[in-house]
Amino acid sequence: MALKLKEVVFRVRCREMGCPFTSDFSVKENIMGATQADVDGEALKIARDQAMTKHDAIYGRKHMMLNPDMHKVAGTYEPLGPASPAGRTRPMSAGEPVHTRRFDRGEKIVAKGERATTVCEVVRGSAINEARPGIVYRPGSTFGAAGLFEHKKRMASIVAVENDTLIGFYDMRELTKTDPAKARELYNEAMEDIFRVLAYLEDNCASLEKRIAKLKAGSVKKSARKAPAKPAKKPVKGKARRK
Repeated sequence: MALKLKEVVFRVRCREMGCPFTSDFSVKENIMGATQADVDGEALKIARDQAMTKHDAIYGRKHMMLNPDMHKVAGTYEPLGPASPAGRTRPMSAGEPVHTRRFDRGEKIVAKGERATTVCEVVRGSAINEARPGIVYRPGSTFGAAGLFEHKKRMASIVAVENDTLIGFYDMRELTKTDPAKARELYNEAMEDIFRVLAYLEDNCASLEKRIAKLKAGSVKKSARKAPAKPAKKPVKGKARRK
């Protein structure tokens, strides 16, 4: 059964010899996963980032905390399923196989050319199209429309812009069975993303055409200025008549 995190506490200790840093960190983020291990794995990353920030603020001038010792002290979770309608929170819906993953800045969320099996939604943070950085995805935005079809490959790579970006991955075939309303919502948003990308490409093509035309016009004018003037033909003197 899928689970939603209520709260988990990790105790973090610096491994550097002589460093007294030990502290507990509570995570209450809206994290969901198919298993408790999935939820804890994402929560642990958040707790580690919090610990490193606190450690570096105190001991950063002496040493960095590169590989801290971490273990869970306590944790509470809420099951997600038809019997727990309170668990229906966006972007994950009750009863669906839940898969979320956290990404830091620059990490690739989906890669161009890989087989598309899911549609993605930004839960927290933001992401961009790697080849077209003008296309930005913020919380609630959907990308990965190739996941709507079978045997399709990703058309572009999408990367995280911020640390702690959380992405929800949806298997549309399964979601259609468990939550048709959410499936329609994601389908519409994914199709809108396709048109947004097409509009972006159209605008860039129009801009490129104008630049090419301008460069060609400038090149013609420059060639005309540099072309040497043809010398005037000298008149041919007639031969003197013999007497």
